Amino acid sequence: MNLNERIYELNTRFNELIGKSPKTPAEMEEKELVRAELEKALLKQSQPLHDDVLAVGIRIKSVSDFVNTADKYPEAIPVLVKHLTRPYHQRTRAGIIRALTVKEAKGIANKAILAEYRKAPKDDFHFAWLFGNAMSVIVTKDDLDELIEIVKDEGNGESRTGFIEALAKIRSPRVIEVLHQLEKDKNRIVAERAMKMLARKAKSPDRKTRSR
Repeated sequence: MNLNERIYELNTRFNELIGKSPKTPAEMEEKELVRAELEKALLKQSQPLHDDVLAVGIRIKSVSDFVNTADKYPEAIPVLVKHLTRPYHQRTRAGIIRALTVKEAKGIANKAILAEYRKAPKDDFHFAWLFGNAMSVIVTKDDLDELIEIVKDEGNGESRTGFIEALAKIRSPRVIEVLHQLEKDKNRIVAERAMKMLARKAKSPDRKTRSR
């Protein structure tokens, strides 16, 4: 059994144990053992990321160290972007996306985030949502066309909410037009988010100044 197969086996068993209720004392003990083994296997799989980050002067125990620090790490952003495209387990990839949800990644991680979102399974809302959440922090005006394409595609489901927030940060008449279209979206969560963004833009000082 190779490392990827071992990670899959451990993750499957861990999810089974997490979902079982009530758990026997033996199952509770097994859950903690499986958790420890899974974390160890994931760290081994992501060692190339750790090595590349260390090469730019940052030592981490896991990618979560970036998420849990208040320090800035601009030198690590290109490394994280490179590793976002690697076939790591989804837990590691989720950590990389969260680590790229910082202003220092603006204009650097955008293309990779958008490209990887298109490949991501949309039935896993929590994972797919991370991409839109990242874009809401790092969005630039150059992302306009791709954001519009994503938010208008109903197949992307509720994971569009973060992208709607990202879109609303761009100043363009096209944004207002698309948000109005999304008010009528079949997905209630999406429609409500579009309404919220329209209300926010209507209250913004910049919009009031330009409308006079």
